[in-house]
Amino acid sequence: MAVAHGQSSISVDGDIITVKAVGAFNVEGITKTIEQLKFFIEGFGQKEFKLLFDYTETEGGTPDVFDKINECNIWLNSQNMVAKAVVVHSEILFKILESRTPARHSQNEQSFDDIASAINWLASQ
Repeated sequence: MAVAHGQSSISVDGDIITVKAVGAFNVEGITKTIEQLKFFIEGFGQKEFKLLFDYTETEGGTPDVFDKINECNIWLNSQNMVAKAVVVHSEILFKILESRTPARHSQNEQSFDDIASAINWLASQ
């Protein structure tokens, strides 16, 4: 059995679910994170929610990680997600994310380079 690489923490503040990802992820690590995220979202029942992904300390992931992220976004598209903010410092990582996760394109999503701007935008949605 492979060891999960990459760490994440998930918190909730009002209707905003924040996922902070740290390190380099493999498929086992991202699968664990997605399972935790789904648990939090299911806790909202049918209520609307917003997502904040903090990728400022993420170093990337293996190719299959992006397949799992795309699967998660397909699932998110069927949930009551109002908006999603992505905070990332690496333009290259963001470009990879954009190209490998086409399910994101139909979402109300914005990218930011700082948390405060992302939270302000989410609050306005």
